[in-house]
Amino acid sequence: MPSYLLEIGCEEIPAAFIPSSSKYLLDEWTKRLSALNLPFSSIESGGTPRRLYVNIEGLPVSQVDKTEIIMGPPANIAFNSDGSLTEAAKKFAASKGINESSLKKVTTQKGDYLQGEKTTGGENTAALLLKTAPEIIKSIPFPKSMKWGDNDFKFVRPIHSILSVYDEKALVFETYGITASNITYGHRFLAPDKIEVKSVAEYKEKLENAYVYVDTETRRKIILSQIKEIEAKENITVETDDELLNTVSDLVEYPYAILGSFEDSYLTLPEEVLITSMKIHQKYFPVRNSNGRLINKFVGIANIKSPNGDGTIRQGYERVLRARLNDALFFFNNDKKVKLEERAEQLKKVVYQEKLGTSYEKMERFKAVAGFLAEKLCSDKKESVEKTAYLCKADLLSEMVYEFPELQGIMGYYYAKHEGLDDDIACGIKEHYLPKFSGDVLPETETGRLTSIADKIDTIAGVFAAGMKPTGNLDPYGLRRNAIGIISIIEQAGYRIELKDIINISFDKLSSHLDFDKNSVMKEVLSFINLRYRQMLVSKDIVASDVFDAVCDKSSDILKTLNLAKVLTNARYTDDFQTIAQAFKRINNILKKNNWEKEEFSDELLQIEEEKALGSLIRNQNMQALLDEEKNYATLDELMKFAPAVDNFFEKVMVMAEDTKIRENRLGLIACLRKVFLIIGDLGAIAAK
Repeated sequence: MPSYLLEIGCEEIPAAFIPSSSKYLLDEWTKRLSALNLPFSSIESGGTPRRLYVNIEGLPVSQVDKTEIIMGPPANIAFNSDGSLTEAAKKFAASKGINESSLKKVTTQKGDYLQGEKTTGGENTAALLLKTAPEIIKSIPFPKSMKWGDNDFKFVRPIHSILSVYDEKALVFETYGITASNITYGHRFLAPDKIEVKSVAEYKEKLENAYVYVDTETRRKIILSQIKEIEAKENITVETDDELLNTVSDLVEYPYAILGSFEDSYLTLPEEVLITSMKIHQKYFPVRNSNGRLINKFVGIANIKSPNGDGTIRQGYERVLRARLNDALFFFNNDKKVKLEERAEQLKKVVYQEKLGTSYEKMERFKAVAGFLAEKLCSDKKESVEKTAYLCKADLLSEMVYEFPELQGIMGYYYAKHEGLDDDIACGIKEHYLPKFSGDVLPETETGRLTSIADKIDTIAGVFAAGMKPTGNLDPYGLRRNAIGIISIIEQAGYRIELKDIINISFDKLSSHLDFDKNSVMKEVLSFINLRYRQMLVSKDIVASDVFDAVCDKSSDILKTLNLAKVLTNARYTDDFQTIAQAFKRINNILKKNNWEKEEFSDELLQIEEEKALGSLIRNQNMQALLDEEKNYATLDELMKFAPAVDNFFEKVMVMAEDTKIRENRLGLIACLRKVFLIIGDLGAIAAK
């Protein structure tokens, strides 16, 4: 069966764009072919810095016929008395493109109707591909696109060629001013001549001979293999983390690993500076010796193997890294001349956010939160925590962090150590940014944990108070990440804190800058954090989502919420719990229908034994006291005592009695019962079996 190969050849595509663009081609072609009724046996896509391609195998030569059932007018309009078609039926068939021979009468629930079958399809696959290919090329979404020449159209980079081969022949179309053909091109420098292609197998083979590996995974394996050869030869270990490996694999078409070096004198720089310079800025792999110590070597991945040896390339790699490290060493030595405290004071001149004041004012807010947390959780560290909060943003004004923003917090640690500050403070400065992303390491010190929580909670509180809460996928201040970080730290450390208390500290400080409704914003902030916590717990199958919803408003102590939700998740499908949950919903409906809110009843007006028994349980329950002591199982046991009494009450007692006093007393009784149920949570939110 025929296959189709499409390649878009262009100037260098940013490495970060290649995976998403390749996936889009695969997904979009799959969707379009399905819509066109064109089945296929397999599809693959990929790319290099200079090309994106997709290959589809096992296509039919034409569309698969598609038969549709189309209903027409009622039979009494469509057929004459002798059973022949009326003019109305014939016009219906003509308008829908239906062959009259397929028309017939069918019986439906609404009566007898005319029915016809319309068969479509059979269009040539090549013709459909000619129309679809340019549409898909123009639809590829890129984070950034550009125009070139006098053209009005945009693409990620200027297009030079389009390879379009169907059934081993060129499928020619024109788009972006480029005429498609069966020609591609090899490596820009090593094999720039035209290459004629008939199939994907020939495409890959000829390109490999022309120094181009079109598959990212192939390039990745080659890079790893070359690195292993260098490691074995030099007795070293090359740090090959997946993120850098994936990036480098999409930076080259013909990977060639080169071992370079730099002067020993630069090893006096902090290890993080060296690694950042190599990995983030130059895309080099750092190297360690057999003892795991970072040494003055690196591995760079070139896009060419020079016939004259790799000396020239190596020297170029070493030269650009040397310049970077030379700047870093200058910044490091210069920064150490200024104390962190002096830089902290300079934060008064830095605007954090127009509505939220300066970075210094933000620091003052979360310093107050951090001090409160320390007083509550580890009072002996309060001084260290407050000092850490005061200094932790100071390195933002250092020359090193200005040049290497990835090192904020880390450089503060080294400058604090240089000044002779306590390890606790230095580590706290480094750790207060943690976790930086989902799954990142968490702070290990109390000082780091408390400062991190304080900073993150103030960011969330401030942004919400300023009316800039996240919408959709937009979260410019990283509030979702901050919320997950707060939750993760609290869970790890087992901190028992009411989030309301620490949010209020930020609110009190913010009130001098902003005019906002503290109560409504508090609800928004807690709801935002609870939603993140709910997603985390449900994804790990720790609690049921509806149970979490039922209890999350009971406390802003997330561990208290977690413990109660676990207990109810285990109990939710027991018969007694279901009896109570259903009764809760029934009570709500009755009270709402009667617009009744008063939560009181008179024992003297209770007439029937079943309502007296229920009243006695309400008067004598101690659920709130048990819940306050976090005796969750005992609280649940107390709740379960109501199940038989509630069952008997609704079976024997008519709430809407004719006597007004009796009716109102019973409404008050079930209103009190609802209040008791609400002690444990909104039981109506919990789904039935």
